[in-house]
Amino acid sequence: MNLLAHFYLSRFTPSLMVGSFLGDFVKGKQYQKFEPALAEGILLHREIDYFTDFHSIFLQSKHRLVDQHRHFAGVIVDIFYDHFLAKNWRDYSEVPLENFTQQIYRTLYEQETHLPPKAQQVLHYMSQHDWLQHYAELEGIARTLRGMEKRSRYPNQMGSAVENLQQHYESFEHEFFDFFVAVEQHAQWWLAKR
Repeated sequence: MNLLAHFYLSRFTPSLMVGSFLGDFVKGKQYQKFEPALAEGILLHREIDYFTDFHSIFLQSKHRLVDQHRHFAGVIVDIFYDHFLAKNWRDYSEVPLENFTQQIYRTLYEQETHLPPKAQQVLHYMSQHDWLQHYAELEGIARTLRGMEKRSRYPNQMGSAVENLQQHYESFEHEFFDFFVAVEQHAQWWLAKR
């Protein structure tokens, strides 16, 4: 799952939101250096990613992209799923997407001193360009994918993946709906057993 989904699955809990954001920047046992509430968010991020990577519906979406995008296919599907979450946000939350995303940015900036330099840099760009809000639009997804293509150390065609999304839009959207029920239940189960 990508940024918006991780924040949503953090159940509006600030420490989980910050920890979920840290999940992409904290490797191995480094999570143990953080206070327990943030560490739990990091571990939640990892649990969601692990569940996602092996789920049959996610793999079905990913398979549609593998021939063209190879090992970037999973990352691209993560972005596509964030698009569908943003687009259909009212089905998942009574809090408007704009309010939610602004809350995310405020929460992360309040905890900025806990963020590694690279995470601080991503936060700056994410909030300045309002990535989370713009995921609802195809142009926002295209812009995100082009940016990822440029930042990658490896040759890729992620910038063109929005064409795959447009070509198979209904299939990806149906898969997202089915998958998101499963991942939301799994995240709730994982948090409840902690």
